[in-house]
Amino acid sequence: MPQPKPAPRLSLRALDAQHQRLVASYEPVSRALTAYELAYRDWQDGRLATRALIARMRPFRAVVTSALGNLRRDPATGATADGKRLLVAALAARGSALLASPGSERYRREWEVSVVDARRALTLLQNIRDRRRLIPLPEDSVS
Repeated sequence: MPQPKPAPRLSLRALDAQHQRLVASYEPVSRALTAYELAYRDWQDGRLATRALIARMRPFRAVVTSALGNLRRDPATGATADGKRLLVAALAARGSALLASPGSERYRREWEVSVVDARRALTLLQNIRDRRRLIPLPEDSVS
């Protein structure tokens, strides 16, 4: 059986455009994450009621859901598609965590998966960019 032809090598501009689209889709999550993480820490320290934390989880979950939809629709190709798959997995896990009870085993497990997959995606994209000698993506664009 003949092997499929490899995807054509993208121009630097096309490759950068793919990466910029992925980052732009994910970035709202990174921007909203700080406020959520501060609320979560306050909840862990007993300075925020569970009901108040859950109220803050809802809008963050909406940001995650929106970003997930945008990423799923992105037509990334080649090795960038692998980065996209990791970002989708990260957001799916984060969304699952946000549906669980705060601090529960499921929450912690899904949250950790989301962090690991997001870091793996950023590393993969950065490696692609390094090989093609493109400037790095901002480290805080995917968190």
